[in-house]
Amino acid sequence: MFSHSKEENGKRSGSKFLIDHLNGVHTKALNHLSPRVSFHANLNITELISVVCWLHDLGKYTSYFQTYLLNPEKAEQHLKAHSNLGAHTAFNYFYSNPEMSILAFYLIKMHHSNLMNIDLVLFPDNASTRIQEPEIFQKQKSALSSLEVLKIQLRGFEESQIQLSTPKELHTLYKKSLRKQTSIEHYFITNYLFSLLIEADKLDASDTNPYQFENLPPLAVDYRFGKPVFPDLELQKMSQNELRNYVRSEVVSTIEREDILEKRIFTLAAPTGIGKTMTSLDFVLKLRAKIAKEEHFLPQIIYGLPFINIIEQSLNEYEITLGKGKVMGHYQYADIFGKEDEGRNELTDEEISYSQKQMSWDTWQKDVVITSFVQLFETLIGNRNKLLKKFRHFADSIIILDEVQTLAIEKLPIIGAALFYSAKFLNARVLIMTATQPKIFELMTRELPIEIDNHKLEPFNILENDKAVFKCFNRTKIIPRISERIENDGFLGLFERYWSLGKSCLVVVNKVSRSIEIFEALKQFLEDYTDVALFYLSTNITPIERQLRIKEIKESLKEKSCILVSTQVVEAGVDLDFDMGFRDLGPIDSIVQVAGRINRENSEVRKGSPLYIVDFGDCQKIYGVATDIKSRKALAEKEIEEKDYKQMVETYFDEISGNNMTDFRFSEEIFEAMQNLKYSFPSSSPKKHKTVSDFRIIEESHKGISVFVESPFDSEAKEARQAYQSLLLGKLDKATFDKSFKRNFNQRIIAVPNYLDKSIELKKDMKLSDDIFWIQPHDFEFYYDQFTGFKRNNEASNQAISF
Repeated sequence: MFSHSKEENGKRSGSKFLIDHLNGVHTKALNHLSPRVSFHANLNITELISVVCWLHDLGKYTSYFQTYLLNPEKAEQHLKAHSNLGAHTAFNYFYSNPEMSILAFYLIKMHHSNLMNIDLVLFPDNASTRIQEPEIFQKQKSALSSLEVLKIQLRGFEESQIQLSTPKELHTLYKKSLRKQTSIEHYFITNYLFSLLIEADKLDASDTNPYQFENLPPLAVDYRFGKPVFPDLELQKMSQNELRNYVRSEVVSTIEREDILEKRIFTLAAPTGIGKTMTSLDFVLKLRAKIAKEEHFLPQIIYGLPFINIIEQSLNEYEITLGKGKVMGHYQYADIFGKEDEGRNELTDEEISYSQKQMSWDTWQKDVVITSFVQLFETLIGNRNKLLKKFRHFADSIIILDEVQTLAIEKLPIIGAALFYSAKFLNARVLIMTATQPKIFELMTRELPIEIDNHKLEPFNILENDKAVFKCFNRTKIIPRISERIENDGFLGLFERYWSLGKSCLVVVNKVSRSIEIFEALKQFLEDYTDVALFYLSTNITPIERQLRIKEIKESLKEKSCILVSTQVVEAGVDLDFDMGFRDLGPIDSIVQVAGRINRENSEVRKGSPLYIVDFGDCQKIYGVATDIKSRKALAEKEIEEKDYKQMVETYFDEISGNNMTDFRFSEEIFEAMQNLKYSFPSSSPKKHKTVSDFRIIEESHKGISVFVESPFDSEAKEARQAYQSLLLGKLDKATFDKSFKRNFNQRIIAVPNYLDKSIELKKDMKLSDDIFWIQPHDFEFYYDQFTGFKRNNEASNQAISF
């Protein structure tokens, strides 16, 4: 009996014995099961996952499945399916414990699928399925080979348990257990056990060896930068570098607290440019070493960030500090657009040619993983098989989250809940840091039926005197000029009034169309200034071009007067330092982020560098009425100094999240879905309510299209595009494409509105695939501007799309 097969020279043969596969899955899952997860005492999760692992592929013991493995063309499709036989057998195995019985059934039934609403899995509304199931089950049972070896491995297993459960039996046990007392704990139980099963299944199927965590040098940051040394002075008299050392020293000193290992949720709020990346790494490395010494296990470090450019920047810093062998960067360029490969509902192991490297990557097999918010949060709050392989890695981990102010405010309560319960049930430790700290857990307890009833789960600030640190900075000041709405000509007047030759300047607006207009206006205004470099940056140009342009801007800032026109893409994680700036009216935290790109290094000569706030009238269209009203209120003063930014942001956040200014129903509905194991509806069923599958970090715009940009001067674009076409035609395998071409391919994709004249024209031309359009080399200049990217000449001024 085989579990998998392979094809060589046109002939298929068994590649792994079934009993070896079951044993491998069982061993891996049990090895990964943490003894420190905390679920209710009536649930024996060790026994549950053990039995589930032994029985999940019971259906592969049938002659129908073995025929499918070796002669797929002769297989009877409805009889080779193998999850149903094991699901009903596991249900009967645990019959005396209703909760374990229902969970075992559900886990096995779903192990090749994306998770669906538990009630619809137990009681499918498809009439033909209910009618055909008894006959199919009986045929599969009759086609089973000898199970003596399995009986030896699984104590208590008897062939009499291989019986089709009646709808009444399923309903009775469901009513006694989950339907009656389901809770958010059951979501974490289900996803954790499901992850243990499917990760072990896929690791074993691909013969991928699980990574064994190793010690990381707790002094790695000290080795690179030296121990943090600072003078015995008042904070206000310290230089920026001395303040960096002070902050790192203060944060790391909390490791010596007697109760530090009891804490589960940490916060760090500090000004931009203070070195949070290395400070947080120093903290978690020393915390990890203390956990290893006193609690005798090595936590995995999972670092979540919002944008690709910040991930790649942080990955480089971590690899310099720790070495490349310890750190993994895990993200998709698709994360930028909020798109993810949904996969088929039935993800059949036997049909997939596994890449061990890809499997290691997909299952986070490294001591340190740096990943995107999309990957992290849509695994934590999700139903997709492809992502849930990683869910079990949250157990015993240290999760670092940076730039959390980029998360949508209406989603903060459910994100806070997911992190809170990861700490409570999975023994995760969470560090949340930002320069503008949103009150995630305050919103969680206010908007959701959650109470922090354990002091271990109360957020703990690891920089106790953060307010004093913020008060030390006066690098910039915000100067509102929003009494009147201005047009592009009016902005040029303000620019001419405040800018002078020799100064670098950052201009940030809310809409791509506006940014192009301002760039073109400044280009004309500056045509006689030979010593001024004008740059443009937005999502309208390809990711590869953005990376190259940021490098050019950094060099230009060292040499001559440099002006950058950008959208919000520059607000977080872009390490640039300008003399002054202009920012279109927007959220206060976003305005403060832009201020963080001005006098970033705290030059005394440039103290109080100005960021002028102007009003093009686009704020309400992009961010909504509430943001427009509350931002204007926060900017009522004539000038706001940097030392007052923190208080301004906190006041703004309190107001924008209170008094019914923000609708938190989405968080409420997703939380309710998690509580009731409402994961998704089948594609054939009408949606009656929100499910877990509705959660997305980035909402996919139905008003946009993805476009591959191929310049005639870009040989790597041509190679990547040809490889993608070969992949679609089956001439190139996915593992080769992913390894050699995927990055270059994704770095040349942009998202643009579908209503533009050029978009409509492009959609008439050749597509690369169903969802990717193609700017061909001979049409490059027709569709794409070398400075500002995709040509948007006819974009209506009232369109509220910012990408």
